[in-house]
Amino acid sequence: MSQGSERSLTTTTISSPNTTPNSLPSAHHFVSLKLTHWNYLYWRTQIIPFLRGQRLLGFIDGSRPCPASFIELPADKQSDAAASATLNSAYEAWIEQDISILSLLISSISEEVMYLTLGQTTSRAVWLAAETALGSSSQVCCLNLMGKFQSLRQGDSSTPEYLGRAQHLVEDLALAGRPMTLSEQNLYVFRGLRPEFRSMAASLAVTGTPVTIPQPADYLQAQKFINADDFPVYQPATASGVPSALYAGRGGRQQGSGGRG
Repeated sequence: MSQGSERSLTTTTISSPNTTPNSLPSAHHFVSLKLTHWNYLYWRTQIIPFLRGQRLLGFIDGSRPCPASFIELPADKQSDAAASATLNSAYEAWIEQDISILSLLISSISEEVMYLTLGQTTSRAVWLAAETALGSSSQVCCLNLMGKFQSLRQGDSSTPEYLGRAQHLVEDLALAGRPMTLSEQNLYVFRGLRPEFRSMAASLAVTGTPVTIPQPADYLQAQKFINADDFPVYQPATASGVPSALYAGRGGRQQGSGGRG
């Protein structure tokens, strides 16, 4: 092989600005929830804002890929015919920073899903493994979530609790690749309300303008106050195992004031 075809590397490094790695010393204050089979949405919600705030989101979303380990030198920068490339300091800094993010992700994963990290050597690889396994848009996942939404009932839950469960299902469906329109959300949420709230729900439906899930909260609270004399206050089961329903009444409705017991 001729000397002109030989390619060697120098030990000189080319410095690059803003390559000092962030060791993420305050990560434990912002990323405390550990990933399980059931809380991917919440886990993802705490990771993304933190990394974005540290300007490191590109490591896991792919917009900041690993730079080349060596840089080809232009002909006028080569000291001799044998020196054609130099070590890239940006590569070393990237690797060091990615290891910090990888450690952060692994420390925020519970033991039950730790298998997702096996064989993964970069933070993006771990992120994609979790997204694929736990945030999957598979048909089975969508069907299960839709079944839960269709069977959602308020029961003895408070209005905020009921609407919170509905909102969580909407977000999980969107994550699974099945976003729901506002009309669909209204249909299932209104149908699951207790009887005393259905007249209000019907009036909202008649307007033809769908509302977001949190919006009816104030109307439902007002409706509960208005209908307090006509509907039972739900109570947990008594000691005998028989559910009790207490009625609030005034005037002739109260027992012993001329009304029926």
